[in-house]
Formats: sequence, structure tokens, C-alpha cells
Amino acid sequence: MIVGEVRGAEAVTLFTALNTGHSGMGTLHSNTARETVTRLVNPPMNVPTIMIPALDFIIMQNRMYRTEGGSIRRVTEVAEIVGMEEGNVQLNRVFEWNNVSDKVEYVGIASQTLRDIAELRGIGITEIEEEIEKRRLLLEYLADNNIRSIDEVGHYINSYYRDPDEVLEKIL
Repeated sequence: MIVGEVRGAEAVTLFTALNTGHSGMGTLHSNTARETVTRLVNPPMNVPTIMIPALDFIIMQNRMYRTEGGSIRRVTEVAEIVGMEEGNVQLNRVFEWNNVSDKVEYVGIASQTLRDIAELRGIGITEIEEEIEKRRLLLEYLADNNIRSIDEVGHYINSYYRDPDEVLEKIL
């Protein structure tokens, strides 16, 4: 289920679906991951706090104004919901945007979601992190080489899934 912009009662419908095993996502306006939770649990959305941990991640995107004029959008924060403690939603900030380097950087806090994936797949967290790094290299190559059409991007991603090492060898 995808909700283009969550503003009101549809938030409860989305979270009901998430809490009954369905996949879903939505967008809403807020300034931080913590503020996102606050907006969700208060009027007009009124999502019961106990339902919020059905979210895996909150990804914040903000508009940045450039000194030479115009604006750009940047992912500024990636936080995962790691549970509840004494009625409060617990967040773990995993990535944040560095405005000096203009890059999203890992902040060094181990992701509970990655640990869960590693456990489910029966592999180590190091293997998961290595795979993420490989995917980062591929995406960085696509961005650096202005490869943006859905057909070209799809070709690279499909090729990567068939033989990641071969694709990385060609692009690096």
C-alpha cells in the first residue's frame, strides 16, 4: 500500500495494514524523524503509538537553497524505529547528511534492521555491509555518469543481480 501524502485518517488505515503484515509506505511533511512520529500520533492523524513500530525507517528529505540560486533536495536523515520504551517510540539515527561534503554519511550506530536481516538470512552483518557497499558503488557510478533513464538503470540493476562481481569489475 502506498499513500502519496498522509494528512489525516488515512494514516490509521496505512498503519492498520502495516500492523497486519502488509507492506506499505507513505509521505508526510515534517522536519525531523522525531517530529514525524509526533505528527503521526497526534491529531489529525491519531495513529495509536503502539502501531508506530510497524515502520522500519523514516527517511527525511529537505529542500536546500543554493548560493548560486535555485534549490536542490537532499536526504538529510535516515532513522529506524527500534521499538518502544515506557510508551515512547525509540529511534536510531543511522545516516545523516553532511552539508560540507554534500553526502549522506553513516553515523556509526549499528542498524537493528540489518542485524535482523543478517539473522534471517543466516549470514554475518559484515556480509550485509559489504553488499551495501557494492550497491553504493553501483549507484554512485550511475549518478556520476548521468545514467538516469529507467531502461539504462534497469539494465545495470538487472545485470548486477545476475552477476554483481562482473558488473562491478566493468564499472570500477
